[in-house]
Amino acid sequence: MDLAGDHFAKLVEEKSAGRIKIQVYPAGQLGDEKTMYQTLQMGGGAIDICRANTNSLGDFGMKKLTLFGLPFIFRDRAHLWNVLNSPLGQEFLSEPQQLKSGFVGLFYLDEGARNFFTSKKVTINSINDYKGLKLRVPTTDLMTETVSALGVQSTPISFSELYSALQTGTVDGAEQPHSGYYSNKFYEVAPNYILSGHTYSPSIVIMSASVYDKLDAEAQAILMEAAKETAEWNRQSIEVLDNELLTKIKAAGANVIEVKDKTPYIEATKDVVRKYAKGYEQYYDAILAL
Repeated sequence: MDLAGDHFAKLVEEKSAGRIKIQVYPAGQLGDEKTMYQTLQMGGGAIDICRANTNSLGDFGMKKLTLFGLPFIFRDRAHLWNVLNSPLGQEFLSEPQQLKSGFVGLFYLDEGARNFFTSKKVTINSINDYKGLKLRVPTTDLMTETVSALGVQSTPISFSELYSALQTGTVDGAEQPHSGYYSNKFYEVAPNYILSGHTYSPSIVIMSASVYDKLDAEAQAILMEAAKETAEWNRQSIEVLDNELLTKIKAAGANVIEVKDKTPYIEATKDVVRKYAKGYEQYYDAILAL
């Protein structure tokens, strides 16, 4: 989010001739996800815009967006962007407003596929090696049930404490996209990086509806134009960035483990997919068909 946030802020300032300034606070400086969402719903102020995990928004009632977090729903990055840029993707982006949730969806953010990583003492050679492990994952029902289907014990730990938890053995591992794994130097304490790609869940950048509604029409148009351009910038740059990050991860000494056959993962999590797609099968099928 840091690079995309900076890009969005720069575009907004330029397009508004300096009238609208956005200050970006990276790495969870303004609190955890739930705190940020609640601040936005209560009218913003301390926080007006934030990156949201589509899984966690599902816990706030936005069930369509939860579909994006289903394990292995996207075949690859091209499929992901086909969906996001389709009328269906734009319908999902507007779900927060449609439900009068207190949020306005601005744009999607592709941060890359999420992968598991484990401490030095834990090596993953097959899906059976996950059984009994303690992993820190986002505290959403969907993610908790996804890893539980692999035999994992989900251990709630704040992201800011994850490095030390890995260092002390409080948890055996966690999961992140390339950017999160590398920038937080998790390779130092959890060098086994498994390219599971278990979820390609995009983030969605949301704004407090109260703050947005107070803006004049010109300012709203500027925000939406900058949002659209930032999404396209992200689409064009993420592939190169991901490749560069994986090269850096390998150079840092991580043991990068390829997963050549993801069928066992898909089979293990199919009941989770079925549960969370229930009632939204038409949307699930439409995503797969794109």
